[in-house]
Formats: sequence, structure tokens, C-alpha cells
Amino acid sequence: MHALRDARLDHVEFYVGNIDATVKELVSKYAFQIAGTSGTSIQSHRSIALRQGDMVLLLTQGLTAGSPVSTWVRTHGDGVANIWLRTPSVRAAFSEAVANGAEAVLQPVERAGVLVAGFGAFGDVQHGLVERADDADPGQLPPGIVPTQESASQESPTQGSPTQESASQAPAEFGVLDHFAYLVGAGDLRNAVKFYESVLGFSVIFEDRTMVGGQGMDSQVVRNAAGDVTFTIVESAAETGQALDFIAEFVQNNAGPGIEHIAFGCAHIVTAVQKLRGRGVDFLDTPAAYYDLLPDRIGGLTSHELEQLRGLSILADRDHGGELFQIFTRSTHPRNTFFFEVIERVGAETFGKGNVKALFEARKAERNQREER
Repeated sequence: MHALRDARLDHVEFYVGNIDATVKELVSKYAFQIAGTSGTSIQSHRSIALRQGDMVLLLTQGLTAGSPVSTWVRTHGDGVANIWLRTPSVRAAFSEAVANGAEAVLQPVERAGVLVAGFGAFGDVQHGLVERADDADPGQLPPGIVPTQESASQESPTQGSPTQESASQAPAEFGVLDHFAYLVGAGDLRNAVKFYESVLGFSVIFEDRTMVGGQGMDSQVVRNAAGDVTFTIVESAAETGQALDFIAEFVQNNAGPGIEHIAFGCAHIVTAVQKLRGRGVDFLDTPAAYYDLLPDRIGGLTSHELEQLRGLSILADRDHGGELFQIFTRSTHPRNTFFFEVIERVGAETFGKGNVKALFEARKAERNQREER
């Protein structure tokens, strides 16, 4: 067994400038539950853990100007700073990572009785390591996080009293963390992919080039052996002299490569999006022409009605495995550098590559219609 190459997703840590506002948004709009908080003995930062199903998000805010968290946020804005992996042997996994070329960030050390370590990934994204047994239950809190009373009573029904239902305890909309979108500078794609192949033993499962006019993107998708950590790594393929595209704009505003969005997987995207919209989540609009052109592009749909998708601005695609449905939230970050995706897979194994060109063609068709009037 390879302690690092067999590692699985443990939790995702965001560094943020206003932890209370971020937690409020994720709880009230996305139905995450507050599961725990950091102890009062920590002077440099404050953390709150959120949970939905087996997914755990850790929000961390620096409490001093010189805190590494505060420095990170000043450089990049709010975003995904650390993707933590669980392994039965942190020391072996850490040694393996460093031997394979990773930069050590946190030497193995006990945190609340649990061994942790960490190393740098590509850009300023890091990977932490948490020591957990092979058969450990998913969804456990990060080391050092103290369960809230509500979380403790849910995990130990015999202790405490039942809690009242609230927005934070609404039924989960999401089942899994489908993938991370990792945007890098032009010419950096191969180096980023090589890092994940050589250091963590990830495999390339998909690659593609999409060009629309003089702009486009090259992408490769890498995945760990367990199949629960997937990165779509993307670089710009815009021709020289073209206007700044969204990938180059992200890298510029983010002060380097980083995680542009996280895709949450759900079982029924129409129901999920209806609930999310009802709670105030703002999604990107889709041109009406996109749906007019959709049947000719992918044929008839079996999982959802076309008019339902049109009414909610949900995108659809098809690959060799089946159908895929996706929608993107409008970024609420000042730098416009992070957002969420909601995705439903009905057998599909790819990542909606047909929608990039389809959206461009739809916008072009609508523009032509306006000019003809």
C-alpha cells in the first residue's frame, strides 16, 4: 500500500476575510450545517467546520495581520487554500510526497491528538495530511475542531436533548464533491498535471482542447486512485492579441493559479436548483438560443424536460456514458475569483465540454437575431 497514493479526501479548507458572513451564506443558502469550531486557545486564527452529508468544509479567518491566513487572503482573496487528504500513515505519506518533489509546508505534528502534516501543491494551494484508519467513517471533523452542541447530539443521540429544526438543518442538497476546477497560467498545464502524477500518483482520465474564435482552453483531468479527488486543470489557449479571457483574468485577479470553483454533485438537479434559488442563490443566466439549439446538438433528453432546464438556466450535455446537467453560481467574491457549480451525472463521465462552444454559439445566434430586427 502507498500511504500517499491511496489517500482520500478528508476536508476542504477555505481561507476567508469574514468568516461569519461566509458561514451565514453557506448555511442559509446551501444548507450546510455548523459542525464545530476551533478552540479558544488559538491566537492566530479562527475556524468553523461545516458539514453536509460526508462533505466537510473548514472556514478559517486570520485574527492578526501577520497571520499566514491573513497574508494568503490579502494576496488571493477568499478561496480554497488547503485540500486535506486522509491516510493511515501521515509520516509515510509525507515522506513519499517530499521524496517525489513536493515542498514541505508542515512537518508531521500532533494536533489535538491526531497526526497531521502538509506540503505545497501548484501555486499557493496546499495539501494537508490527516492520519485516519482505512475504515474511518467519512465526514469526521478536522483535528482541533470542537463539535458544536447540535453536532455532538446528532452524533451521540443519548447525550443532550433534541435540537429544533432550522435552516442549517435542512435536508442535504449535495451528495458528493464532484470535482475541483484548477486554473493555471498559460504554459503551466503540463507542469501542474505532472505534479499530481509524480507526487500523488494521480492519473489523467480526460483531456481536451476547446477553441471558440480566437479564444479557448486546454484542459486535462486528473484523479486519485480512490476516485474521490478530481481536478480539472485548465490553461488558456487564446491566440496572441486576443482580449483577456476568463482563465487569464482569473489568474491575474487571483495573483496566480488556484481553485476557481468546486462542483457539488446532486441526485436531482432540478429540485436542488429550485431550492437553492428559493434561498437566494444567484446563478448565471443562459441565453434562450442555447435551448433552441440543444436538441440538434445532443438529441432528446431522458432525465429532465427541456422546458424545466430552460426555466432554471440549467445546462445539459451528453458523452459516451450518458447525460450531464450543470449550472454555475454567480460569484459573490470581490475579485470574481470563486464560485460553485451544481452538477448531476446520469451516467456521464466527462465535464460538460460541449457547453463551452454551445454557449458561444447561442450568444452569437441571439446577437444575429437582434441585428436582423
